[in-house]
Amino acid sequence: MVRRMALTVVLFAGCIWCLALVTTADSAPSAPGGGPYKPVASVRGVMTGQMLAFKQLQTSLAGTKDVDRPVAIQLTSEALAELANVNTYNNEKEDYRGWAGQLRDTAMELAGEAKKKDNADEDKMKSLLAKLEATCKSCHDAYQ
Repeated sequence: MVRRMALTVVLFAGCIWCLALVTTADSAPSAPGGGPYKPVASVRGVMTGQMLAFKQLQTSLAGTKDVDRPVAIQLTSEALAELANVNTYNNEKEDYRGWAGQLRDTAMELAGEAKKKDNADEDKMKSLLAKLEATCKSCHDAYQ
């Protein structure tokens, strides 16, 4: 079960990596140096990816503590962070971008905690998951 979950996370992260390659390969300039970044996925697609990653994190954090669990949490958190990063470009409104940025930063904080493996703080990871959910809810209350 955990290996299947870890494989799903790795495949999902691979899809995100491929999306990043496609966006840079078709001459889309990078945001910092060459102009505005333009996401290629629909907002709905990005939101669906974020939802799937969040649900996977819920499952992983509620699951048994085996050897693959920290890696699954780390990779899923990183994928969620990248989707949130893309989402910062999907709306020009400051509050929307703020929530997307907060989601990205919190997901990366969760990835960092999971990276500690056996030394990861379970309560902190669960608290960060709750913060992710609250951030999503705040944005959805305003925009959904």
